[in-house]
This record gives sequence, structure tokens and C-alpha cells, in this order.
Amino acid sequence: MSEKGSKLTGRQWIMLIVESFGWSGVMVMGYFFSSYYALIQDVFSYTAAQISGLVAVMSGAGAICYILGGVLADAVKPKFNLMISYLGLTACGVITLMMPGYGVMQVLAVLVSVLGLGTYTSSMLKYVASLGDRSQMSRIYGYFYALSALESMAIAPIASSIIDSSGSYEGLRAIVIFFCALMLISMVIHLAWVERKTTLVKEEKQADDKFSFKMLLELLKNPNMYFVIIVGCMTTLPYDLNTYVQPLLASEFDASQGVVQFIASYANNGTALILSPLAGLIAMKLGSTSRVMTLSIVIAILSSAALLVLPWDASYLVLAVVIVVCLRSVFSIGKPARNSMIGESRLPKKARGTVIGLMFGIGGIQSTLVAWAAGALVTAYGTDVGYHILYGGALCIFIVGLVVSLFFTRRLKKAKERDAIEGAPADLMI
Repeated sequence: MSEKGSKLTGRQWIMLIVESFGWSGVMVMGYFFSSYYALIQDVFSYTAAQISGLVAVMSGAGAICYILGGVLADAVKPKFNLMISYLGLTACGVITLMMPGYGVMQVLAVLVSVLGLGTYTSSMLKYVASLGDRSQMSRIYGYFYALSALESMAIAPIASSIIDSSGSYEGLRAIVIFFCALMLISMVIHLAWVERKTTLVKEEKQADDKFSFKMLLELLKNPNMYFVIIVGCMTTLPYDLNTYVQPLLASEFDASQGVVQFIASYANNGTALILSPLAGLIAMKLGSTSRVMTLSIVIAILSSAALLVLPWDASYLVLAVVIVVCLRSVFSIGKPARNSMIGESRLPKKARGTVIGLMFGIGGIQSTLVAWAAGALVTAYGTDVGYHILYGGALCIFIVGLVVSLFFTRRLKKAKERDAIEGAPADLMI
């Protein structure tokens, strides 16, 4: 894998920037209730059980939508899926500000999952993969996520300042308007420029290369599919935990809403800005994305253990923030890495969208269970004991994930060694 072959052209950069606008907006609206857990709870006076319920509804609907969206991404051109998502999610943002009743919010939790996590995510990730060849994959995904993080960071200090000066509602309003505007900008440029002038790198497809449900059954029989799912879920779990870092910092470390929102935004997007492209470069040097995933899981284990050992008191807020950033780093490394990992998974090339959908779908089920557990534990035991149990359970899951990741990495290494002797299969992602 040569360094020269991994460099991106000016056209590729422009397309990454355009598509990252839409991704930034969709991810905020698609993960709205978890991304702004503490802020929404404060604005609309929801209980911890109510807001956890919204996260659970969103995650549960998202799990189903991810799987169906993966199949849709392989069966339908991305243009239709992307446009529907941009328009629909912008409408959801407007409704959120105008009709904040809990019943309406439950419906919106389903809608943002259908539009953001179903019709959009798998289609866009497959589309981004088509912007370059295999040697560029790690770098393309890394820069794509970094650009999205940079755009999201732009609103963080503005929103925090508005929250401190004008209140939480005005801060939430600014966030929704900003990200809806990004989606609409991306949609217009995509229609006016990308669809007309882009020259994507495409593989020639034979008639028998089309997606079929028989192929879906074959995927479910392939052990590599389950390895991809498990390792992928390990990088989603830190995001799930980060949802509850926001109320944790407020309740146990006495941080204000403005500080909490600022920390959450920069922990999320600052780490993505730096680590997403870095993960791509490291994967290129190591020659394997699965090794990068293993390293990120080790960081998750150390971060979870450190947070459990740390005294939960206001005087330790700075240390808590450092640990939160480290834990969030696992997700920021894993976002580009898990998509690149699919590219070396030895699963069928024609099923990339379906593989993405299945991986994200199971991750959605995991997020639903974490949301349910968080609400139940905090209700039953309070924030201190409840969150200790939550993060203790996550630590155990990370340890299991590390074992699986090591095994999967070894499995792929042996397969590549066989390819060097027997020749690489033309129909697989390697």
C-alpha cells in the first residue's frame, strides 16, 4: 500500500467536504436525544427515566432501520435516500422546537431513526467508500469524520455562550438551526454539482453481482460477519456511555449545563478531528485496520477502569474530563476504522451496504439495552451507584471484545498469508 496511492485529489477533497456537511447535520439529528441528553432534559424538564426512554426508543427503532437501510443501500442509488433524509430531518428539527411535548418527542425519536439511521447512514458510508480505491479507504474515512467533527465544533462555543447568557432553550435552538442549515447546504450542492460532475471510482459489476436475499443468508452463515459486528459494537459502546457522561458530570461532579455541553461537544468532536485521520494513517502503516481496533479497545478498558477508581467529587472534575476524553477517543478512532475494517473483512464486495447495516443495526440494539439499563439503574440506585454499575458492566464487555478482536485480527492475517500463495479472491473485500 503505497503512500502515493493514498493521496487524495482536489475533486475528492471537495466531495468529502460537501458530503461531510450533510453527515454532521444528520448525525446530530439522528442521535439527537443522546447527543444532547443533559441539555434536552434541562430545556423540557424531562425526568431521567423519560429521557432514557427517548434514547431507548431512538436506538431500538434505529437498530431495525440500520438493517433495512443496509439492504436499501445495496438495492437503490444513494441520491434518493440522501435527499429524503435531509428534508425529513430538517422538518424534525423544526417540530422539536415548536412541539416539545413528550408524546411528540417519542414519535420524533422514531422518525429521526428512520431518516437518519435508516435511509441515510449506510447509503452515505457506502457512497464515501466509492470516492476512492482500496489504498485510499482508511484516509478517506478518516478525513470524512474529521471534517464532520470540525464543522460540529464550530457551534460548541457559540452554543455554550448562548446557554450561559440566554438560557438552555436558546442554546438548543441555535444548535438545531445550525445543523439543519448544514444538511440543506449539502443537499443543494449535492444536487447541483456532485450528481452532475462527479467521476467516482467504480468496480465493474456483472449481472450476477447484484444484491439478493440469498446473499444475506450467506452473510449470516459467515463467521467474519459476526466478528465485524462484535468489534464494531465495541467502538459504539463508548458513544453509548458518553451519553450518560453528561448527566454524570452534572450530578456527581457539579459541572454547570454550559460547561457540560462544552465538554461534551469538544470531547466528541475534538477527538474525532484529531484521531479520525490519525487512525487512517496508523492503519496504513500497520497494514491492517483490525489492529487499530484492538488498540482502541485497550484504551476503552483503561478508561473505564480509571473512571471507576476515580472518586466522584467536584474536586476531581478535571481528571474526570480527561478520562471522558480518553473514552470518547475510542469511538473517534473506531468510526473510520470500523468502516475500513469492513473493507478487509473478506465478506462479499457487493454486500458492503448490507454489512454496514447489520453492524450498525446490532449496535443499535446494544444502544437500546444500554439506555434501558441506565434509566433503570439510576431510578433504582441513584446516579452514584447506578452509573458505577453501568460503567463496571461496560468494562467487562470491553474485555470480552478485546479477546474477540485479537482472534479476528489473527484470522485475517492468516487469510492474507494464504492469499499470497494461492491468490486473492476477486469477489471479496480484502
